[in-house]
Amino acid sequence: MKFRNIDTFYWVATLGSFRAAAEKLNLTQPAISARIQVLEQDLGADVFIRDTKSAELTADGRRLLTYAERLMVLEQDTLAAFSDTTTVKQTIRVGSSETIVSTWLPDFLNSLNQPEFGITFELTVDGTNNLRNALVNREIDLAFLMGPVSEAHVINCELCAYEMVFAATPSLAAKHKQWDLDAISQERILTFASNTRPAIEIAELLKPFRSGGPDMTTSTALGALVRLATKGYGICAIPKAVIHPELASKDLVQLQTTAKLPAIAFTASYMIDSPMSVFLSRICTELTHFLAPQLIKNIYQV
Repeated sequence: MKFRNIDTFYWVATLGSFRAAAEKLNLTQPAISARIQVLEQDLGADVFIRDTKSAELTADGRRLLTYAERLMVLEQDTLAAFSDTTTVKQTIRVGSSETIVSTWLPDFLNSLNQPEFGITFELTVDGTNNLRNALVNREIDLAFLMGPVSEAHVINCELCAYEMVFAATPSLAAKHKQWDLDAISQERILTFASNTRPAIEIAELLKPFRSGGPDMTTSTALGALVRLATKGYGICAIPKAVIHPELASKDLVQLQTTAKLPAIAFTASYMIDSPMSVFLSRICTELTHFLAPQLIKNIYQV
């Protein structure tokens, strides 16, 4: 019995379809089906129920999954034990919020680009809700997102928080020496996607001051919002660390206001039963050490 066939079975069972397993393993669906057929011949038992749209396990399949999970963990533990000598690289699928991509993630990934870590990354950038779904559906291994993720099988490691500020072009900011919520609510607000916690909190904060609610342009693409803000399209309400270059160049200035936006907190989250849990735990430990010099009361500082 070949381990690769058990590995293939594990991913079909875990991801819920032959198609998803084929994408994960960079194989064709016929190749996946062929491996499962060989495995079933070796076991003398069917592991998937035929004629169903999803990869539904038989009773024997559920029994096999218990052993497959143990083998996957053993493989990862073995590689971790020989991480200083092995030439095998572990590919970890990382999903990240653009806030983190725009600040410390490139430097952190570069710090892990060392032979002793033996890790490569596949990076997906998306909104928190999509990242949470992708993690639970096991489409990614590790998520850097506005957390924590409230799922029983998810480990959440606190990372950092970001100070949120209002900022605009110097000409727009000059309209008021001191901006109160009433004045801010009369301008267009550029911020996170409408279904995120920051956008909802900002909408609730400004709603009493403008009939019909605030005029908000929202997006998961923070880079696009920053560019719009530098063109005078509105006031951006995003993490100060993200617009650090624009504040330094005076393309944007922070509004003078006593209005305070809640900080947004991020976690590194992964499935507790992931076969890569040893590597993921190690990455979280390395990340904690990496971020420590740039945290003041858990707020990330550029």
